[in-house]
Amino acid sequence: MPNSTHTAHPRFLPYVQPSPNALSPYADHVAAVLNQNCNLWHLSPAANVVEQSLLRWFADLFGLPRSTGGIVTSGGSMANLVALTAARDHALGRSAQAEGLQTGGTPLVLYTSEEVHSSIDKAVSILGLGTNNLRRVPTDERFRLRLDALAAAVAADRAAGRRPFCVVASAGTVTTGAIDPITELAMFCREEALWLHVDGAYGALAALSERFREPMSVIGLADSVSLDPHKFLFCAFEAGCVLVRDRQHLVNAFSAQPSYLTMSEDPDFIDFANHGPQLSRAFKALKVWWSLKHFGADAFASTIERMHDLALHMGSEIARRAAFELLAPVVFNCVCFRVRALDDAGNRRVLKSLVDGGDAFLGPAVVKGRSGLRACFMNLRTERSDVNFILDRLLEFTGD
Repeated sequence: MPNSTHTAHPRFLPYVQPSPNALSPYADHVAAVLNQNCNLWHLSPAANVVEQSLLRWFADLFGLPRSTGGIVTSGGSMANLVALTAARDHALGRSAQAEGLQTGGTPLVLYTSEEVHSSIDKAVSILGLGTNNLRRVPTDERFRLRLDALAAAVAADRAAGRRPFCVVASAGTVTTGAIDPITELAMFCREEALWLHVDGAYGALAALSERFREPMSVIGLADSVSLDPHKFLFCAFEAGCVLVRDRQHLVNAFSAQPSYLTMSEDPDFIDFANHGPQLSRAFKALKVWWSLKHFGADAFASTIERMHDLALHMGSEIARRAAFELLAPVVFNCVCFRVRALDDAGNRRVLKSLVDGGDAFLGPAVVKGRSGLRACFMNLRTERSDVNFILDRLLEFTGD
């Protein structure tokens, strides 16, 4: 304990990492005792039904059709990798299992905003697409992907003999919490025959709240989406999820049928080993399903809104204090700001002093080339008094 990072502290606010709800650790304990291998339904029949029920609930939340398939993953990075594998193989018109990418042909190109999460870079690299074929599209003044710049980039790549195949939109960019214009992007992708993936690992589950339902509900227009229950469902690590509008794309990308795993089929069950890269899989769905059953969706909605209220309070306090300036609008549960009188190095210095002194743990932020500090409100214990304490302490470091 003494040498662990105290993520449950009310002033631990650097990342999109919540303090877990009290039921999650208990559910993990039960899952460990049951020791289900959630790959083939024969090895985990009850767990199979729980995971299917959870996936259906998530799909219904976004209005995705009955054809939707998915899988519970370790987190958003794996969820994005699974979705982009399905997108790549759909573009190739075949599974890459046999021939891989060694047969040459037109290079596939993927498009994201310049604010996209680094897991997309990793996925592009792992999938053999090459990061030189990842286009970072400029954003507008609200840090959202610009549709005009995307259209120009797609047209330029086609003219150069490349093959655009996928657009990744963000439902909550990792630095500023910006939400890309998903409805417009879905229309563009449909017209251009491009796969639309929504990286909703950060914010998609904010759809539970009335405040964010409108911008998040349109996620159902996408071909795939990643979610992270270990964020806005406040589950203990690990708990991610991926949904794909047509489950057959997952089977095409990941199915393997060695004789030693061949068992009888049943229409009520799914062999999740054929829907993702893992064979051995823990019963991660239990803590998510159980948390929703126990607390109810409304409890999570009110908690999401409380996190947003804390961010708004910090934003208003920063606007009120001349020593600080906001680096981006407060649209979600995170606040990017800087000490006005200090340069980039000075802002990094006061952040280090804040963390090293044990007063609070905020993260660094670089917004449009300017360095500052970032607070992300995901902690169930944080109060307004903690926000005020942090800002007062920063003023002490700057001598104001």
